[in-house]
Amino acid sequence: EVTMAATVSKGLKDCTHLKVVPVIATYDGNGNILPLYVRINEETFKIYNAYVSESNFRILTFSGEVMVQDAVRPIKLSYFINDLMWCIPND
Repeated sequence: EVTMAATVSKGLKDCTHLKVVPVIATYDGNGNILPLYVRINEETFKIYNAYVSESNFRILTFSGEVMVQDAVRPIKLSYFINDLMWCIPND
């Protein structure tokens, strides 16, 4: 007989492919959201040229750019609507 251990997920924080990050964003009266700043590994980055690149009823994915030292880097941020949490891919 083979016994398998079960792991119960506690939500987004258990997802190894995602990293939960703090984000400062604007929210308007029509429900539009725009991320302005993200904190990654204790460093804060201003987000430039952000736009919704994908969306469904649970997740809004934003593409944009951040400055890392003197280089412009692309960034993807996902906002999980039901969880009220922001995540980036965990590379």
